[in-house]
Amino acid sequence: MSRQDEVAAGLLAFLAYELGVVSELIVSDVALISSIGNAREPWSFNVSWCDADGTKHHEQCVMLLKAGAGQLETTLAPEFDTIRALGGSDVPLPRALWCDESGDWLGQGFFVTAFVPGTATMRPLRVEGGVPELRSVALDLARATARLHRFDWRSAGLSSAVPVTVDDAALTQLAIWEDQFERQRLEPHPALVWAFEWLRRNAPTAERVAIVHGDLRFGNVLYEGDRLMALLDWEMTHLGDPVEDLGWVYRALWSPERSLPFSEFLAAYEDELGSPVDAERLRWYQAFSEVKHSVISLTGARSFADRLTLNLRHADRAETVPAFLRRFFELVPAC
Repeated sequence: MSRQDEVAAGLLAFLAYELGVVSELIVSDVALISSIGNAREPWSFNVSWCDADGTKHHEQCVMLLKAGAGQLETTLAPEFDTIRALGGSDVPLPRALWCDESGDWLGQGFFVTAFVPGTATMRPLRVEGGVPELRSVALDLARATARLHRFDWRSAGLSSAVPVTVDDAALTQLAIWEDQFERQRLEPHPALVWAFEWLRRNAPTAERVAIVHGDLRFGNVLYEGDRLMALLDWEMTHLGDPVEDLGWVYRALWSPERSLPFSEFLAAYEDELGSPVDAERLRWYQAFSEVKHSVISLTGARSFADRLTLNLRHADRAETVPAFLRRFFELVPAC
């Protein structure tokens, strides 16, 4: 049996269990979606069924199957719960459908969302002089980010395994990534040790606790023409300081700066949010982002070195760390 047939059979059995007593249950057009992501393996499929009362249903779906070891340490529940909680809000994202965190049906946990049309390509980011359509998408992203950050997560029933307050939001994330760094590094990395110490000494207080996407950037958004369609890849979502997303969204690897300067992105965000962003807190999170991405790279390198993954994209990931740290030291004041 091919991998495609195995996935189709597993989905059929899962949906029969999930939907209960239905008839004419058909899973079709199961296909692996090309992706550069590492935490989730995306598949597309269609499903149709008929309820006991004769009502017919059809869904065009995307399944995100938890991948093996790689560059992230994530679980499915926070991601799916956040997508479900945001359903029906003014934040553009796929509609949550079903989740199996157990891995009993396909060997790894997965969740399913409704299909959203669009592309996530980052090729237009590299066009000299910018792209007008991309400028509009980036402005849409700024406004969508503000709407995400003002979403009432408490009323939606979201919570955090570790309670987060305005006083410790930055330190909580810093501790998570420092713990991962200490477990995953293959060598001492004294510059990164110093970076963590600087961030800890200078950790800011948040103005409020909000849903943080955690990987908000081009490459993780769907768009069609000049219109933003959906925010994707919520595997690093958490409750925290919303400025964290602003420190990540314009990093050099995925910045839409050629089409929309960050100052204009930030102005659109602040206008939608209704309040300004503190410049020093933003700078702290920009510096934190370089350290965070360094740890992500070291985790990928460790997974490859320990033969937990054969993905060659991870083989030389440690080579990216010096460039990230150079940017970190450009952001922090001279000591």
